[in-house]
Amino acid sequence: MKVVFIVASPRDSMCGVADYTTRLAAAFAGTGVTAVVEYPADFSLSTLMDIRRRHGRNAAFHLQYPSLGMGKSFGPALIPLLFSYSFVTLHEFRLFSLARKLIFLVYALLSKAVVFSSSEERDLFARWFPFSKSRLVVMPIGNNIPRHTVQLERRAARRIVYFGQISRDKGIEVFIETVRRLKTAGRDIEAVMIGALVDGHSEIVEMVRAAERDLGVRLALSLPSNNVSRELAAADMALLPFPGGVTDKRGSALACLDHGVTLLTTHSETTPDWLKQVSYPIEDAESATLIVARLIDGALPPDPAPEIRATELKVREWPEIARRLIALYKRSIAERP
Repeated sequence: MKVVFIVASPRDSMCGVADYTTRLAAAFAGTGVTAVVEYPADFSLSTLMDIRRRHGRNAAFHLQYPSLGMGKSFGPALIPLLFSYSFVTLHEFRLFSLARKLIFLVYALLSKAVVFSSSEERDLFARWFPFSKSRLVVMPIGNNIPRHTVQLERRAARRIVYFGQISRDKGIEVFIETVRRLKTAGRDIEAVMIGALVDGHSEIVEMVRAAERDLGVRLALSLPSNNVSRELAAADMALLPFPGGVTDKRGSALACLDHGVTLLTTHSETTPDWLKQVSYPIEDAESATLIVARLIDGALPPDPAPEIRATELKVREWPEIARRLIALYKRSIAERP
């Protein structure tokens, strides 16, 4: 059996969906199922027909949508028409425009399954296309930073990190202001920002560089995954102030939890119960500062729900996700008329 993942993104781009797809395909190694990734430059009819010719009609074709290189093309709607054995995983369906949502009417009608990373996204799709309910599937995303064995250094200061894209609408201001308050209060902390600066977000770049200069925030930028793992393994706490609240689609939060880092983050109505249980809720720099201080003083446990964390992370391991997808593909083969 062969599975062809399709993601419209350059191989070396900083695209979360492309990274997800690459890691997912790698998890198929040793399963008896061949998984390859296609990175088409466009969704033209000729491009899609070329993919079908190279892999054959009997392969499973699984689109990952959206991605950085997709543009505004309506071409993805061709996939269920051209491939009789098609799947799609929709990331952040709730954020799609009306026109983009309507592209997936074809998938709702013809695809073997439509996959989501949360039940909330699945339920929203079902409200748009109620006739598709029986073919809607939830599968969690995995941790995009695998753990590496590291030798931790001895240090007195507590280390607090931000991990993720360093750009607008990521709560960068909250992280920096929290560090400022903690240092003003005389707390012995080290602050590290792990991630990548985004071109064009000049005001964020200036803010981060000022924090590096004035507050001693260390920048760990554009690191390979093994070095990111080392940074996370050395951290005590992670402050991830997502403006819309953390969800289980946030790979950075999953990576922090998987590395045993105490997670402080925003909660909202879209935050799953398990994430609320394994993290500490913050609303702004003031509340974050108070929680960090209580953690340093030992008034709060570093891991508020260790059993729940272990159980939930287990089902998000890449081999487990691959196993569940293979079962889905095989069911679809058996049901094919």
